[in-house]
Amino acid sequence: MSPLPLVILILLPARMLSFSQQAETRYPCAFIDTVDSLNSTKGVFVYKGMTIPNDLVASYDFVIENGVRVPAERHLRACVCKLKPCVRFCCPPGQMYDLQSRNCHEVSDSLPPAPNQTHLQVELLNGTLVQVETEEQFSVHVGTPCNHMRAITKGAEYVHWTLHENGTVTHRGHLFSKHYCFTPLMLRASSSSWDWQPLACTPEKLHFVLGVREWTYAVCLFISIISMFIVLIVHLLCTEMRNTFYGVAIKAYTICIIVGYSLLGHLTLNDPANLSKSGCRLIPCFTLLSLVLSFYILSFISFNLYLNFHNVILTKLMFWLILGPIVLIAVGWSVFVGFSYQGAKLVFGGDTCWFDPRNWSVMVYLFAPIFIACAICGFFYILTLIRISECDELETEKNFESLQENRFKSFWKFFGYTALTWFVCVCSFAINYYRDERSHHNYAVCFFMAFHGFAALYALIGKNQQIQNFLRRIEDNVDEDACENSVPMRSY
Repeated sequence: MSPLPLVILILLPARMLSFSQQAETRYPCAFIDTVDSLNSTKGVFVYKGMTIPNDLVASYDFVIENGVRVPAERHLRACVCKLKPCVRFCCPPGQMYDLQSRNCHEVSDSLPPAPNQTHLQVELLNGTLVQVETEEQFSVHVGTPCNHMRAITKGAEYVHWTLHENGTVTHRGHLFSKHYCFTPLMLRASSSSWDWQPLACTPEKLHFVLGVREWTYAVCLFISIISMFIVLIVHLLCTEMRNTFYGVAIKAYTICIIVGYSLLGHLTLNDPANLSKSGCRLIPCFTLLSLVLSFYILSFISFNLYLNFHNVILTKLMFWLILGPIVLIAVGWSVFVGFSYQGAKLVFGGDTCWFDPRNWSVMVYLFAPIFIACAICGFFYILTLIRISECDELETEKNFESLQENRFKSFWKFFGYTALTWFVCVCSFAINYYRDERSHHNYAVCFFMAFHGFAALYALIGKNQQIQNFLRRIEDNVDEDACENSVPMRSY
């Protein structure tokens, strides 16, 4: 046998064996060798007629799913494989595991009858091959240890494995992983012969792709970043906006978007395999923090506008007492997501450093908080409209009234464009998920990401009266300087 298949045989179960070794350091046996369906009578544990000694029963605070250790509630498990060797079948009797569909199904009538699970060929300690009754020799377990199983092949043929009487499976001295299950497979060299093949756990890897769509997405994010940077600079230069809470909140929002979109672009253009484990956790956490915080800043702005139409002006203390907890909640949420599991995997980490597009984690941990923030904004928008309709003549100066109304209109134009952008992101993800396209974005998402930046320029600068007055004053000052420095023409 060539060295390459031998290396594959050793490396395939390496990840699962590492978890087994960790478990055996604290527990009487590996998790795969235990069962939890125990009957206890007066402190005596029984499983399928076998009495389990107390030293082989332990309280486990985890389970193994797809080769990954996942925290779970403490529960009793018994090391039955130490009392009686275990053998594992992928499917119930009369069925076989389909490597293409990855599930069990009945053997087709066009094929020869599959071998029976009641008897197996076993090699004894003296090297003799005998047929044994499965139930008498082994403790039988049915089910796949992982969602994705694969057979080991050498070239185009399956490798022949030997089952020993102690439950181990070997090939020329190479030990198969405990995370396996037997299934009958038709030998490729023959159309009428079956062979019991152990299938190994194979984690499904999401391959990194950097194509035209990914570059387009990154370029559109860069366009939006440039637009937000312009909005930030203008609000920093405008004295009237710089000294207001509204201006401070808009600047905080643009900073969050600049940071969030920059990190999104970084994650899009970099292979997760080239990032460290800490980087693959921290970068997505900071990205999530920036994006979620940006929406809750918008909800705070909508609340502040509602108060302004009630002639309530927040003091600096009240402003920071409200904004501070918003920031803390966003930080706590990002930390919580960074240590959360989706199924058997961490939300961030593994073969993807952002939300895995093969599950709905992005809907729960990103889009759901954004939806809540949008709902809060919509609530205060409706209350503000009711207030405006009830009070045609506010008890304030006319300039203040027109200023607040203009700020209200420009902000809600921008919020509408922002909500539309992220609504497209949600719909695009759902469409990609159901079409089995393993990506968070498509060209519609790319376009609307750039549109988000242009919308900020249009609504927050173009439709804001204070900003426009500030820009006109700058333009007038430039024109005056040009006139002072000009030289009048002389006639000839």
